[in-house]
Amino acid sequence: MAYLFEKTGLIRDRSRGYKELSYYIPKHSKSFMKACKTAHETIISLLPREKRQNITPQEMKQYVIQYVTLDEEAKREFIRSLIIPNITLPYNSGIEALGTHSLKELFELWKKGKNAEGLRDVENFGCERVFFDFFKDYELKTTNDLKFSTAHDFMNWRSKKRYSKHKGIVSASTIKKELDILKQLAKLAALQGWIHNGNLWGAVKVKVVVGKNKKVVEPLTIEEQKTLLKNLELNETYHDIALFLLITGIRLGELKAIKPESLKNNIISLHGDFVGNHKTTGKTSSANRNLPICPTIVKLFERGNIFQKTPNAFRLILGRYHKGVHPHRLRHTFAVNKLLAQTPLQMVSYQMGHAGTSITSDLYGKFEPKHFKAGFEETIKERKVLLKWLEEDYF
Repeated sequence: MAYLFEKTGLIRDRSRGYKELSYYIPKHSKSFMKACKTAHETIISLLPREKRQNITPQEMKQYVIQYVTLDEEAKREFIRSLIIPNITLPYNSGIEALGTHSLKELFELWKKGKNAEGLRDVENFGCERVFFDFFKDYELKTTNDLKFSTAHDFMNWRSKKRYSKHKGIVSASTIKKELDILKQLAKLAALQGWIHNGNLWGAVKVKVVVGKNKKVVEPLTIEEQKTLLKNLELNETYHDIALFLLITGIRLGELKAIKPESLKNNIISLHGDFVGNHKTTGKTSSANRNLPICPTIVKLFERGNIFQKTPNAFRLILGRYHKGVHPHRLRHTFAVNKLLAQTPLQMVSYQMGHAGTSITSDLYGKFEPKHFKAGFEETIKERKVLLKWLEEDYF
């Protein structure tokens, strides 16, 4: 019986009648480590006694890692090679070599398939440069160079690589999209018969870590909200757009879906109606929603300034009057205002257009101590007073 210590990645086998066998496996994920433990028990139960007595921890680790990356048919062949003498497999290759095919050839085949599906030219995605820089840095040239560790090498490498003028973190969503392409390449290579296991990196996932690959967006304080609106009063268009975003929580890009006729029956229908011959769509299916109205929203519709669509100019003006403020901070501030004023999470999640409440709570439900410097009850009272002023008594 083997034991797995998940915290350290140690597999230890103290079977009676044999010397102890202990080694460390990569801590890629819990599912991977459990698969390694199962592979160890399978292999150890089938090894001839003499080979079991003389096997080294390093050899066993190679066998286990090799076994986990193979499909069912390849696993049977692998076990047969261990039991029957004079049959060997390239244990260090990560997958069984099935011929030499360049990664450039594989990538061109993937591009051809994506273009045939009707997608825009994948060269515009910018991913080709990313992958070939990675292949070059890790000296990967052919499909035979692909190993189970390749996906994790890519994630570590990509998290430190910047391909834009911004100096911020590489987001988890960006790495996930590119990792998905890497997985597609493995599946395509398997379909072509160039590698055995098309699900080579199926268990590899990107974990979201706030501050590392997830940007932390700070909400505006009550004083900052009032100051921003005061400074924008000189330009009614930008002032009204900022106020509208603060009390609705919509994305700046969704502003183009707001029309004078969107307000009817005491609600704002967002993305739900046809405009001309086209139906406006949101970022996700959950973006199609009805927003509640308040006296301030009615007044903003009457003034008509929010229909002057100037998103790029609004971004510049916003940063000019309040350094570091961008439109998404207004959306974030809306959510925090509502939650601190004890608005039910389900209502806030729906108004934000999220697919589920877990998204809302994960993104906006973590408050810092400074939010409660006046005490819990006083903080709740302050936010309720702020919302009443913004939604009912502003004009």
